Amino acid sequence: MKDTAIMLYGYSMDNAVEIQNALEHTLGRGILLMSGSCREEMTVADIIRHGGESFFEEKETRILMFMGCDDNDIRMALSGFPDREGLARPIFCGLTEQNLKWTLSDLLEHLLEEKKYWTEKGAEEKE
Repeated sequence: MKDTAIMLYGYSMDNAVEIQNALEHTLGRGILLMSGSCREEMTVADIIRHGGESFFEEKETRILMFMGCDDNDIRMALSGFPDREGLARPIFCGLTEQNLKWTLSDLLEHLLEEKKYWTEKGAEEKE
């Protein structure tokens, strides 16, 4: 069995555990939970090296990074993400060779720019 992990940023501990449990149920296997909270100046590689973290903090920007997931796992996880009021959907991303070297703050900036681009592109297509 391959190792599966998620890194969350922007969620409280309770919400992080809820997300972990929902995705474990959806995928039918354990998932290592990592936190990016207070690690914005660390590279993604260093966050992974340091492993799980028990400190989670709510932020306006929320991300979920998949690690050790194939395309089918990601599709299942996207549909199995908890759907309840008060639990915002994150920006989803996967671990890549490129973003492994970025600081978490650089990753956040990149993901927000990408989200803005696709939101604007979607609005243009509706016009």
